[in-house]
Amino acid sequence: MKKKEQNVLKILSFITLFMIIIGVLGNGCGPINKKEIIPPPPDNFFGLRKIIDHPSEDMFPEVSPNSALVSYASRKGEHFDIFFFDPYKPKVNVVQATRHISDDICPSWSADSKEIYFTSARLKTLSIWRTPVQGGSGKRQITVREDANDFDSSISPDGTKMVFCSLHGCKEDVLKNLFKIQIGQSSWRRWLKSKNMIPTLWISNIDGSMMTQIGSGYNPRWSPDGSKILFHKPAGDNMDIWMIKPDGTELTQLTTDSADDKDASWSPDGTKIAFSSNRQGSYATDLNFDIWVIDLQVNQRTQLTYDPKDDGAPFWARSGYIYFHSDRDGKYDIFVGKPKIPWEKGQ
Repeated sequence: MKKKEQNVLKILSFITLFMIIIGVLGNGCGPINKKEIIPPPPDNFFGLRKIIDHPSEDMFPEVSPNSALVSYASRKGEHFDIFFFDPYKPKVNVVQATRHISDDICPSWSADSKEIYFTSARLKTLSIWRTPVQGGSGKRQITVREDANDFDSSISPDGTKMVFCSLHGCKEDVLKNLFKIQIGQSSWRRWLKSKNMIPTLWISNIDGSMMTQIGSGYNPRWSPDGSKILFHKPAGDNMDIWMIKPDGTELTQLTTDSADDKDASWSPDGTKIAFSSNRQGSYATDLNFDIWVIDLQVNQRTQLTYDPKDDGAPFWARSGYIYFHSDRDGKYDIFVGKPKIPWEKGQ
């Protein structure tokens, strides 16, 4: 019996030694051990929820200045159209503002919340258009330039000026791929850079007259007091957030990370900005962006979303809530929540 026990102990010792050797060879050190998958931390939002959940791709939300309506671009087939809804109704009632076989994208609001400005390729070149939300006269083309693609407008708080992007050359490529350019796919950013095609920034009167170039970049957004404009543009091989005065002076770089920072939006009081960045994501993929906030007064920043998919195009409404699009559920939908700012009282 004693001999049997000794044999069993020998066998067990041999098995243990074998497992240790396999572990060392397989992992480089120690026994075999499955790598623990650590889930991302929860998003830093109060009451984050999906507000639009349709079969379509719903993107680029923007809240009207009076906070009554939210506009966005939606692709239900091959093309995007502009829609809007009342965010305060228990059941979201979506209204279609444009309908065309070409893409209508990049919605923005007039200062009085009565019209939506948008980008359209309906006349074989990208132009800024506008449409009323409650009756009135029909759609009107604002920028008319055969030698340029004008897109992604923002209206000044006093309603007298418009800032927008413009690209010259390669019309067909830009027309077909504006969606990819807008969401920041790195392959298209590299393609534009190889063609030396960084969009220029222009300011005009609200009717499109008196155009003046003030710089270059993407996604321009007026500050709440109208004194500055946010945008993003290349800084070396990556995108950073910048700020400039409407007259083209006092260009200031706000982010310097080696990752891509884009889609900046002002807080209602103008002291903070929300933006999307892949600084904590996977740099091997095009679209792994999260929402971040920078406090311009105390120079602090915090990450708001941690999902491994693409969270982008944040818009900070006057209500204090941030709207953004995300493909975290397999397609792009619109989400909304109130951000948690750790250095503020009561957060």
